[in-house]
Amino acid sequence: MSENNWDNIGRQIKDTVDDAIYYGDFTNLSRSIGNIINDTIDTVKGTAGGKRQQRSAEQTAGSAGASRPASAALYETRPGGRIVSILMCVFGSILTVVFGICFIIFLIVVLAGGVPALAGMIFFAVLTVLALVPAVRGRVRLGLLRRYRRYLRVVQHSLNVPIRELADSTGKSLEYTTRDLLKMIEIHWFLQAHVDEEQHYLILSDEAYQSYLSAKGDYTARERQAAEARRQADETKRKDDGLSPECRRLIEKGEEYIRHIRACNERIPGAEFSAKLDQMEHIVARIFDVVRAHPEVAPDLDKLMSYYLPTTKKLLDTYQEMDCQPVAGENISSARHEIEEAVDTLNVAFEKLLDSLFEDKAWDISSDISVLHTVLAQDGLKEDAFKK
Repeated sequence: MSENNWDNIGRQIKDTVDDAIYYGDFTNLSRSIGNIINDTIDTVKGTAGGKRQQRSAEQTAGSAGASRPASAALYETRPGGRIVSILMCVFGSILTVVFGICFIIFLIVVLAGGVPALAGMIFFAVLTVLALVPAVRGRVRLGLLRRYRRYLRVVQHSLNVPIRELADSTGKSLEYTTRDLLKMIEIHWFLQAHVDEEQHYLILSDEAYQSYLSAKGDYTARERQAAEARRQADETKRKDDGLSPECRRLIEKGEEYIRHIRACNERIPGAEFSAKLDQMEHIVARIFDVVRAHPEVAPDLDKLMSYYLPTTKKLLDTYQEMDCQPVAGENISSARHEIEEAVDTLNVAFEKLLDSLFEDKAWDISSDISVLHTVLAQDGLKEDAFKK
């Protein structure tokens, strides 16, 4: 198969993986990838078939060892060991029968009172067991070869096959078939194959398996992010349940401004300005966290909601519009610089506002500490009292 064909497969697999992640349908990912490969292999085989008829006998003989069919790179079409397994099964069975008969004869003699025959009975018992071992191993190997041929009829040129289909082809259970496949991978009948973690599919190529792992990792990461987002949303909702309608509306409006700051940050390039917007988003988010925890400070945000945040939104929208201009003249550069300085000023103002929200709490704490010192002194429990 040419490099271009494999490049096309890679692009199609990437698109399939992206779709699976987008729709959250990870179950059929392996089958979709397999269909892409199957179509490509069939196309290549059809093209190669016409050329193969034009080869001379000498060219065919010279290249037979170097050029293998697509399936040969994925699995062995003629695994060895069949003749040896037949011989082990036949001769092992014959010897088992012969030694078993001898063992029975000596056993009868021993039971009839011929104690000297005990050694012969033990000897043939051992030989019977030794002969039985290759007979059983040969039979097991032949069964494995027979099932492997059935698996190949199902696999054909697919890159992935549901293990359920392979199990149905032999009448065995899923667990039995999975152990079969793992054994065949271990003895290198399947040269690149993998069984997926859920043990639902046999994936026959390393490339397809890496695509599966990549897609699964992305899917797992997205699921983790979605779960974290749901947890945070639930926690926010729980915190907001005890708020008044006016306070909830204020917080919702504030979160709209926070999302707008984040969206502008993502669209406007420049690491330095991005850092300023990160700082702004963090400070404003903290302000509304304080409001959520202490609704009594909501009236202190009147100017923030009516002037500061709307002005911030307007400045960022203007900066974004100027940043999109293909040519930045002197006026645009000057305006952008002024907006950047204004963002710094707003960050300082937002920090002071956040600090002011804790002013009453800090005063209450200071008062409590002052009273505590007075009580301790009266009870003679302060350090100065002990020194006296």
